[in-house]
Amino acid sequence: KNNKKDDASKKRKYEPSEKDMRQIKKVLEVHGEKGAIDLAEKGKAKLQQKRIVKRMAGMSKAGKPTFDLWDEAPAPSSKTTAKGKRTKMVAVPVGKPAMGGTNPVALVPKETPLPASSIDSAFDAPTQPAPKLSNKQLKARRYAQANAKPHLAVEIAHPGQSYHPDREQHQDAIGEALSIEIRRNEAEEYKSKPISEGMSDFTKEFIVGSDDEEEEESSDEEEGEESAGAVTMELIKKKGKLTKAQRNKQKRVKAEETALKERRAKKQFMHQLNEAHIHNKAVKKTEKEQAERQLELTKLRNEKRAQPLGKGVWETTSQKDPIRAPSLPVALTDELGSGNGGLRTVTPKGSLVTDRLESMVSRNMIQKRKADGRRIVQGKRRPKVKGAQGTEYLLM
Repeated sequence: KNNKKDDASKKRKYEPSEKDMRQIKKVLEVHGEKGAIDLAEKGKAKLQQKRIVKRMAGMSKAGKPTFDLWDEAPAPSSKTTAKGKRTKMVAVPVGKPAMGGTNPVALVPKETPLPASSIDSAFDAPTQPAPKLSNKQLKARRYAQANAKPHLAVEIAHPGQSYHPDREQHQDAIGEALSIEIRRNEAEEYKSKPISEGMSDFTKEFIVGSDDEEEEESSDEEEGEESAGAVTMELIKKKGKLTKAQRNKQKRVKAEETALKERRAKKQFMHQLNEAHIHNKAVKKTEKEQAERQLELTKLRNEKRAQPLGKGVWETTSQKDPIRAPSLPVALTDELGSGNGGLRTVTPKGSLVTDRLESMVSRNMIQKRKADGRRIVQGKRRPKVKGAQGTEYLLM
């Protein structure tokens, strides 16, 4: 009975469905009975070939050795590592150090042994991982990059600084150089000028005194002596008691004065109300002028901000520090050589090092060292007193 049931289940299992029957009928209609048999044989041969290839690939994998005693340790994969654990990678210096003093780095798993090159280079500089920036630092960096001012690495020289310049352009360049030198001379004169040129004539007269003042003082003394000889007596009259009529009159006068003040105040208030439109016009005019001025200042500020760094280096340096500012490298008319303007006859001007240095200073890449030396104060050094900043050096 069981065998019969198995045979019946197999028959039911291999019976084609309605969909399969429709596809079979369609193939027979298109290719015919012989063509359908040829297609079935070709499909069977392809399936058999796939099975053979798959079996041979499995045999080749099984036959390959999986372990070599002299081979390097295999890198751990996701299959060999435990679930949920990651392999820790270590940075190892490899090869010879570069010109900067650091070695090339290779990432290897922690379990693998160190290469021989790293054992030999015992004095290699240790490699440090890149510092991890916080969100605040990244935000500040993005803000700085977005608001960074444009800069000009190399400024185009003035046409008048050429070895064979145009006459007008050459005069313009000489004028710029002359303005820098005039500013330098004025700063040096102001620096060498003493703070005070002595007392003025008015101060001297005030301290010493003039002959006219002495004569006036002597005359005053004589008059004082004469008046001291003659003593005069002035009697102060005592005020009498006011009558009732006089007191009433004073009350009426005070009441009239108070009423007059009230009328004046009221009249002035009404006058101010009538002039409100005049004051309103004045206020609106002032506000309009202030708004226009604010717009103009904003426009100038934006133009200054849009101006690239490194432009107008010589003029900017001369305005900031006229004494230490370098001279504009432009040749004078006599130094341009003969009329042909050859390069061999031109006197060299300026310095490339100075030009690059001033350009980098104007682009805020470096800072100049201050010319003023260390302040020297004579006296002993006293201990710092709390709350008395700037009194470390005092004369004793």
